[in-house]
Amino acid sequence: MHRALAITELLTHILCEVYNDDEGLSLRRGIKDMARVSQVCKTFQEPALDFLWRNLDSLLPLLRLLPHEIHEEHSDKARLSKVLGDLESPERQRYISISSRVRTLSFSEPHEPIPRNLINDIIEYNLPLTPRVDVLRLRISSEAGLRLLPALITPELTDISLSFDENLYVFDRPLDLGNLIKAVYMTIFQCAPKLVHFSAVDLHEALPLLSLTKAPGQDHLDIACLQSLTHVSFYITATSLPQVLGLTSQLCKLEDLTIQVCGKPFEEIPRLSSLAPETFSSLKSVTFDSSPDIISCIFSAFPANRAIQSAVIRMHGIHTNADIALVLLGVVAAASKESLQKIVMTSVLSNNDLAHWDADSEIDTRQFILDINAIEPALQFQNLEIFSACFGVPLYLTDEDHLRIAQTWRSVRLLYLSSIVQRVIRTHKPPASIASLVHYARYCRRLNALGLCLDASTKASVNACMQAVDAYDNILEPNLSLLSPSIKMVEFGPSWLECNFDPVQISSLAKAFTRLFSNLAACRACRTEELGAPQAAWSWMKVQTLYEYILFTDQGCNVDTPRSAWKLRLFSKWISDYGNDYEKVALAAPGSSLEAGFDDDRNAEAFNQIMYKTARDELAKICREHEVV
Repeated sequence: MHRALAITELLTHILCEVYNDDEGLSLRRGIKDMARVSQVCKTFQEPALDFLWRNLDSLLPLLRLLPHEIHEEHSDKARLSKVLGDLESPERQRYISISSRVRTLSFSEPHEPIPRNLINDIIEYNLPLTPRVDVLRLRISSEAGLRLLPALITPELTDISLSFDENLYVFDRPLDLGNLIKAVYMTIFQCAPKLVHFSAVDLHEALPLLSLTKAPGQDHLDIACLQSLTHVSFYITATSLPQVLGLTSQLCKLEDLTIQVCGKPFEEIPRLSSLAPETFSSLKSVTFDSSPDIISCIFSAFPANRAIQSAVIRMHGIHTNADIALVLLGVVAAASKESLQKIVMTSVLSNNDLAHWDADSEIDTRQFILDINAIEPALQFQNLEIFSACFGVPLYLTDEDHLRIAQTWRSVRLLYLSSIVQRVIRTHKPPASIASLVHYARYCRRLNALGLCLDASTKASVNACMQAVDAYDNILEPNLSLLSPSIKMVEFGPSWLECNFDPVQISSLAKAFTRLFSNLAACRACRTEELGAPQAAWSWMKVQTLYEYILFTDQGCNVDTPRSAWKLRLFSKWISDYGNDYEKVALAAPGSSLEAGFDDDRNAEAFNQIMYKTARDELAKICREHEVV
């Protein structure tokens, strides 16, 4: 063995690389490798065992270390009791030695039931199952599981996710269930002073009232996590809202609050009391998932002017202008207009919603046409850097609306105006034209990604864009340019582009892009073939291809847009064949039916897939940079 491997830090680093090599695909391979490494020599044994036991997705490997067959209800109880009772016994010391290596543990009681007599012994003899665990993922389904939980809680715990199974409420319901659940919460909060992340899922009954503050006349209440808990998440029913807000309002360092409310049929929304002015003073990010009425109700309990920086709103179903505006008015009432930088709103249509929309029913889909009135309240936040609104159906905005948005959100970096949709009203085209892009190029000089719905199907739309470009060029100072160097991605929704790959239309759009964007890496349309805008998805990619080709003919390799060897070869061939006859290039570009002159090594379909992947990867990169999912 090389002497360098005797250096503990170096050996640990090497083993870490081996352990994490395939973590994204299969962590079990790393575990198997560590098991082999631990048997090589004594020098490798201890570091390898640390990795081998670091992350457990079951409690059973630990329990198998005890002198007890956990699948048997009747076993040598006397021997087990002696081992657990004797703090110095070799078996107990061996268990503590190995269990102390565990840092992350997942335990799902419905899938790994434990004999109750073993649980009773663990509780009676106070055996710490995981003395140094950092992260716990628990699913509890019985009274025994509730009683076992304190044996898993340690002072080192920083992250716990707790889920209560339906069996606990229906098939194995103890008489004092409410008190047991309350005791579980209080045990966590009292015994985990380093707790930072807490998550709870309880979709069956209202949570118990939890007070983390000292009651009148009480001498002392040691709730250390009040000073450490920063991220809290609850997945509950509406009846638990008062308890959840009452609990989280007591956390003086809370930064991130997530509340998902699962609505039940005929369940009334509880009346929420307004919280004290000093509550949620440290809150930076909120994520609420429910109906517009419930989300608005939650915001109504908040004190005004909280220094919230991010608001993520998730809804389900088809909503009107009034529904969406109601939610945004709640954000306006709770968040400071100076601090809020990010609003992400989504509404996902279920299969039932889609079936109802598509069926020949009496539903008037025109009532769900969304316009500027839906997002009007959000325009009060002039410091926004991210605004994403994807509601399942498009936002039908006018050129004047886009101008107002661009002038208001000048610092925006990512702007998605319902460009990813699930259904459209096919007879209702977006009123905005290509000229809307001019406003964002001029006013939003930090914008990286733009998503919108517009009508690019007519010559008038393109002419309006070119006229707007000319008008801005005439009023701009000589040292200023309309060209946007920041916009790298444009995502068109079901933007009507019914030109059937018309080369005149393609070249007109590409030329317009060269006067608006200097660094456009990708543009695309999403699902348009399914939504009544045939061929638009590939048409936009042809526009992107021709846009890059025009820049290439003008500037050669000195352009900012991404380059690849195969694309340079293709562009060089087009220069020799077509030169600056861009309409012929539009015909030759893959995606159309006229591909006779295309003899590159990659066929048209492969080219299309590459362009699509480029757009997808560019969007993913931008979203990661701005923490948008």
